[in-house]
Amino acid sequence: MSTNKDVAKLLYDYDYLLKRLYERLPAKGTKASRFELPKLIVERVGNKTIIRNFKQITDVMRRDPRIVMRYLLRELGASGNYDEENGMLTINVKVSTATLNNLLQRFVKTYVICPTCGAPDTRLEKRGKTWVLVCEACGAEQPVPPL
Repeated sequence: MSTNKDVAKLLYDYDYLLKRLYERLPAKGTKASRFELPKLIVERVGNKTIIRNFKQITDVMRRDPRIVMRYLLRELGASGNYDEENGMLTINVKVSTATLNNLLQRFVKTYVICPTCGAPDTRLEKRGKTWVLVCEACGAEQPVPPL
């Protein structure tokens, strides 16, 4: 004959509850591959640096080229222009490929990758004077530094 204490112990046994929890969890899906940008195609002409595949890079990030251009130029303290016809960015200063890669990785970490779930499926929205990173995968919203 079982008592109430025995039933409660059986129902609330830690190992039993843990096992039950793991049985009810959904199967682990394959983890998305790490977000990677295409390799930069950089050309230096005189004192200018030209990123030949700038449009391709911004397409992978799903960001407006003008926003990425504004970020890069501000971080470099330089001027430049974006050629929509050819998809190239011209920066009016010599910049190393390593520096450009570091800046683009910082941009991706801050303005592309969701800080909550790590997915690159995000979009930038401007709400008043604030920029907000909205994740389409998990629904999280995160204010980001102004662009």
